[in-house]
Amino acid sequence: MELLVKQLEFSEEQGLPIVTGYASSTALDLQGDVITEEALKQVAEEITKDPYNKVFLNHNINDIPIGKIVEAKVVDGKLWVKIVLNKAHEKFEQVYNSLKGGSLNAFSIGYQVLERLGNKITKLRILEVSLVSIPANPEAIVEEVKQFDVILTKGYVPSHPWKYGKDDKSEWKKPRLEDFTDKSWDELSDSEKRSIAGHFAWTPKMPPERFTDLKLPHHDPKTHAVVWRGVVAAMAALFGARGGVDIPAEDRRKVYNHLAQHYREFGKEPPDFKFLEEFVIQLEHLKSLISAEKNMESELENKVKELEAENKKLREEINHLKAKLAEYEEKEKSAIIEKIKSAAKITKTEIDEEKLKSANVIELKLLYADLADKALSVKTKAEKLEIKIDEEPEIIETKFGRINLKKYNELRKMVGLEEVKGNA
Repeated sequence: MELLVKQLEFSEEQGLPIVTGYASSTALDLQGDVITEEALKQVAEEITKDPYNKVFLNHNINDIPIGKIVEAKVVDGKLWVKIVLNKAHEKFEQVYNSLKGGSLNAFSIGYQVLERLGNKITKLRILEVSLVSIPANPEAIVEEVKQFDVILTKGYVPSHPWKYGKDDKSEWKKPRLEDFTDKSWDELSDSEKRSIAGHFAWTPKMPPERFTDLKLPHHDPKTHAVVWRGVVAAMAALFGARGGVDIPAEDRRKVYNHLAQHYREFGKEPPDFKFLEEFVIQLEHLKSLISAEKNMESELENKVKELEAENKKLREEINHLKAKLAEYEEKEKSAIIEKIKSAAKITKTEIDEEKLKSANVIELKLLYADLADKALSVKTKAEKLEIKIDEEPEIIETKFGRINLKKYNELRKMVGLEEVKGNA
């Protein structure tokens, strides 16, 4: 059976790499068991003693320990442990970088149950402790990576190199460099820079490279007194008030602890860190939503512009097609009008050409259909008489009988007579 770390912290104390975290708690685990607080307290007493204080890598108990547990205690129903890493281990650099990078981010503690009452474990015996990248509970690893990343530190909380009093009366105003000294920052010694830094709650480097690197002032620049209104302003800025302050999230807990101590110096209870962290998370989420909404608005504006341009192009194409269609209709109308005129000639029908030009294609087609029927009727009657309209007949009837008109006219022409018309 294994206990899974709920929170990891990585730091260095006097050059020794330190890993801390919560190995277990009195909460119900995935096996349905509950470890009592009394059992955890017993574990806390035993886990710092030989041979149980050794820490291995991935349960390899035959290897040299990667570290040892130097402190353990039960805090709010959770077993907290502190481990010093072994720099002499051949894999120290790999483990060190893996811890800092977050790929190695969990404790796995093997133990034997000695006593239980139902699902409550009342007594344990620790068997071994390991640092692992994949604990027995795969669902816990995401939370552990997150917690590990959050509590890595990047900057410094300056110490106070001087004694200071308390000021709960004065108004608060953010100090400037000239409030501390008449010199430029580059003219100051490292000791002077550290002294000025002590008036602030965070700096990325020590000593600071620039005065503007110092964040969250709360001490009076002349008397060094911690100013109550400055402490409150710094705590508010730490968690996002008035735009917040540019401090890595990894350092927020460290800065909070410093400011919380000042709260207690004034007899005040500091705001709950978890509540403020949740507030920051919600605030960041809200900012991301606002940013996403702005991006969406921008994307919509661009999309509207694209659609407007496409719509304009479509309108131009439609107008072009309309012009082509009108040109085609005019040609078709002209062709139909010519057909109507031919049909009217056959049927000897009087037509008004101007009226024909003002009619549409469909009207003209219907009119032509009517005239074509009429022309067909006239042509049929003519054929019954064996006469072709608008053409010279090849064969005609004479009082002497049927003759070939063409050949007959050739004969007449030969003798100097005029041609005979077939319909004469």
